[in-house]
Amino acid sequence: MLGFLYILLSSAFYGFSNAYWKKAIQDAPFLQVIFSRGLYTTSFFGLCYLMDYQWGIFTTWVGERPVFTTSQLVMSIGLCIFSSFGLYFFVRSMKSEAVSLVAPVSSINLFGLLTAVLFLGESWGFSYSMASLSVVGGVFLLFQSDWHFSSISSFMKALGGSILASFFWGVSYALFKYPVAWLGVIPFSFLLELCVTLCAGVFLLFQRKKWQQIPQTPIRMLALFIILGSIFLNIAYKTATITQIIFVSKSQLVLTLVFGQILYREKVKPLKLLGIALLILSIYLVI
Repeated sequence: MLGFLYILLSSAFYGFSNAYWKKAIQDAPFLQVIFSRGLYTTSFFGLCYLMDYQWGIFTTWVGERPVFTTSQLVMSIGLCIFSSFGLYFFVRSMKSEAVSLVAPVSSINLFGLLTAVLFLGESWGFSYSMASLSVVGGVFLLFQSDWHFSSISSFMKALGGSILASFFWGVSYALFKYPVAWLGVIPFSFLLELCVTLCAGVFLLFQRKKWQQIPQTPIRMLALFIILGSIFLNIAYKTATITQIIFVSKSQLVLTLVFGQILYREKVKPLKLLGIALLILSIYLVI
C-alpha cells in the first residue's frame, strides 16, 4: 500500500502542475517557460545529487545509490530525450484553441499500458480491462462538453498533438522503471530534468527568437510541484508495478479538475462528477 501512497502524492503534485501550466504559459513563449522551469528543477536535483554523493543524506529515503554502467547511462539519456518530446507536444498544444482535447487523450496512456504488457511482461487481468473501460468512460464524461472546434483542421491538429504527447510520455514513463533502478531516484531525476532543459534550449536556438522577460513566480510554482511529483513518482517505481502506476495516476485528472476549479473558478457539472466517480472506480479496481 505504500507504493499507492507515493503514486497518489505524485498525482496530487502533478495534478496541480497540469492545471498551473495554463497560467505559466498564458503570456509567455511556451518553450521559454519549459526552459526556465527546467533551470530551477535541474539546479534543485543537481544540488541534491551532489549532497547525496558527498554525505548520503537522502539514503534513508531513497536507498543506496546503485553502481551503473556506461551503457545503462547512455540508454537512460536516450530515454530522457525521448520523453522530452512528450512535454514539448503537450505544452505546445496548450497554446492552441484545442486544449480541451489534449488533456484527456494524452491521459488515457494506451501506449504506456501496451509497453508495460508487451515489453515489461506485466500481466493483464480482468480487473485491468474493467478499469480501462472506466477510464475511457470517465475521461469522456469529464471533457465531452468542452470538445468544440472551429474546423476539422483544428480538431486534427489537437488530436495529433495529444496522441504524440501520449506516445512519447506513455512509452518513456513505462520504461523509466529501468533507469530508476540503474541510476537511483535522485540521479535519474537530475538526468531527466537536465535532458528536458537541454532539449528545450536546442529548440529555442533553432527558433532564433529574442529572449523575453517573463514573470518568474508562476514558473517557480510550476517547478516546485513538478519537483515534488517527480520525487514521489520515481520512488513509486520501486514499490509498484507499471500498470498500477498508470491506473492510479489517473487521479491526476481528478485533481487537475479540482485545482482548475480553484484556480480558474471552473464549474463541475453532474456529468463531470460521474466521470470523476468512474476514474476513482478504475483506481479501486487495480488496488
